[in-house]
Amino acid sequence: MTGVRVRFAPSPTGYLHVGGARTALFNWLFARHHGGTFILRIEDTDRTRSTEEAIDQIVASLRWLGLDWDEFYRQTERLSLHQRYAEELLRRGAAYEADGAIWFRMPKEGVTVVHDLIAGKVEFQNREFKDLVILRSDGTPTYNFACVVDDTEMGITHVIRGDEHLPNTPKQLHMYWALGLTPPKFAHIPLILGPDRTKLSKRHGAVSVLEYRRKGILPEAMVNFLARLGWSHGDQEIFSREELIRYFDLDGVGQSPSVFDEQKLLWLNREWMRRLPVDELAELLKEFLVLEGVASSEEIEALPKTTLYRAVELFRDRSRTLVELAHTARMLFPGELAVPADAQELLQPELAGPFEAIAQALERAEDPSPMGLETTVREVLAQLNLPLKAVALPMRVVVSGSRVGPGLFEVLALVGPKLAAERLHRAAEKLKEMKG
Repeated sequence: MTGVRVRFAPSPTGYLHVGGARTALFNWLFARHHGGTFILRIEDTDRTRSTEEAIDQIVASLRWLGLDWDEFYRQTERLSLHQRYAEELLRRGAAYEADGAIWFRMPKEGVTVVHDLIAGKVEFQNREFKDLVILRSDGTPTYNFACVVDDTEMGITHVIRGDEHLPNTPKQLHMYWALGLTPPKFAHIPLILGPDRTKLSKRHGAVSVLEYRRKGILPEAMVNFLARLGWSHGDQEIFSREELIRYFDLDGVGQSPSVFDEQKLLWLNREWMRRLPVDELAELLKEFLVLEGVASSEEIEALPKTTLYRAVELFRDRSRTLVELAHTARMLFPGELAVPADAQELLQPELAGPFEAIAQALERAEDPSPMGLETTVREVLAQLNLPLKAVALPMRVVVSGSRVGPGLFEVLALVGPKLAAERLHRAAEKLKEMKG
C-alpha cells in the first residue's frame, strides 16, 4: 500500500487517556508499517474547553510513548479553509444559513451504508438524522465538518479512530459526497472496557498516560500493552517496537471490545524491565529514587555506579515497576529502615548480643565481597556457637528492610559492611531496651 496518510486528532480538553493513546498508536503503527505519513492534528476549535496545558500534556504523552509525527497542525490556524468549504456547500445548495450559523442538509429518507475496515458493513437509517450546524455564528467549525475539511486538505487516506465515532461517519460521508469528494477509508476500533466490562473510566484507576509514567511503567511496556488491546499476531505477547511496525495491520484488529487488565500491564512491565540494559534501567531508577523521596540527588551521585548497577541486576526480577524498584533500593542509602509488620516477631531480645558482635566484625571486615562477608559472619557465629539460620532472616530484615530478596551476603555486600553494621548496632540497642 503506497501513499498512506493517517492522523491522530485529539481535542485538547484534558489529558491523553489510554483509549486516545491506543488510537494514536494504531495510527502510528499503520503509517510506519506502510511507509506512510503520521499527522498530529490538534482539534482546538472548542475555544471554551481547549487549553494550552492540555496540548502540552498530549504532546508530552506522545513523546514519552515514542510516537513521533511527520506533520503537525492546529485546527484554529485553518479557519479560513473551513469557511471556504462552508461557502462551497452553500453555493451547491447542500447547506443553508439560520440563526447566524451555517447548517448542513442531511437526507431524511433511505439508508446510509458505511463500509468499515474493522466493523464491516454498517447501515444507518437516514430518518434518524437532523440537519447539522457546520459553522457556528463565531465562524468556528463544528467537529464533523472540520474533520471533513481537514482530512480532505491533508490527503488523509485512512481514518482510524475509536468506535464511539462510528455514528459520526454517515454525517461526514454525506458532506464528502455533497462536495463531490472521495471519502477516505474508515476503521473504527472497538472500545476498551474496565475489568467489570463497563467502559474504561477514571473509576477504574489511572487512565492518563502520564499517570502510568509516574507509576513507574516503561514506555516500551505501555506501547506493547496498548498494541495488544484489540490487536493480535498469533499467540505472541511481547513485541519490540520494530516487531510491532513489521506485523501491525488492520486485519489483526478484532471487532470485540478489549478488557483493560492492569495486572497484565504490570507483568509486561516486569518483562521489559528484565530486557532493558542495566545502565538504561539504572538511569531511569535514579529519577524515581528522587521522585519517591528515597534518596536525594547528592546521595545518588555519591553511590558508586557499580553498586547501583548491581542493585538493578539483583532487584529488577522482583519489581513490577520503577516505583517498586526504587523502594527496594532504599536499603542502599543511609538511614534506618522500617521493619515490615510481618517481620516484627523475628526481632527477639536475645539477638542483641549476636547483632552487636556481627556489627563489630563487619566494621573491621577487610574483604567486602559476598564471600568475604560470609566468612566474617560465620567466624563470629562459630565463636558464639550459633547456626547461621538463627540470625540470617532477622539480619536480612534489619539490613534490607525486607524478609525476602537476594541472599543475605549479597545484601550485605550491596549495602556495604559499614552501613550494615550501623543498622545492626541500632537494632541491637532497641533489642536491649526490650529486655528492660
